[in-house]
Amino acid sequence: MGTDDEGTVQPEPAGGASWKGSGLPKFPESSEPSRGQEIPSITFGAAYLRMWKLFTNFRIRSTRGEYWKAYLVNVIIAIVLFTLFIAAHTAIFVVIYFLYDIAEIVPSLALTVRRLHDTDHSGAWILIALIPLVGTIILIVFLAQRSTPGTNRYGSEVQGFA
Repeated sequence: MGTDDEGTVQPEPAGGASWKGSGLPKFPESSEPSRGQEIPSITFGAAYLRMWKLFTNFRIRSTRGEYWKAYLVNVIIAIVLFTLFIAAHTAIFVVIYFLYDIAEIVPSLALTVRRLHDTDHSGAWILIALIPLVGTIILIVFLAQRSTPGTNRYGSEVQGFA
């Protein structure tokens, strides 16, 4: 954990890099939030950028909010590109859509594996989605579970955003 000039703690990524200016919320170092106290949440933009910045990191954890917000941004981008294709009737938007889709495969897989790690499941559980219908439902249940509190076998709990 790093402390800035204002005396607030900012979570630090693996490898000692800095998240300064990344849009992640700052939170006081004091104590654990109580039930009534709101935990700062990661923004949609920060979740999406974090997905791309950590696209090769399959070892750490990602929060439920981070996963679903990045997923939603991906879906919105796909819908916009598809809508542009239908409206413009040009193949360029199909090409852009497929290039984007191919480019986001590894970051999406990494984010899903990190989310599974946050629920204390192995990243290999992503393969359960290959089982038609039932496997996808099981994977969605795993991804929607609450984070494992404290430290699990994949590292310490992600602090500072839900």
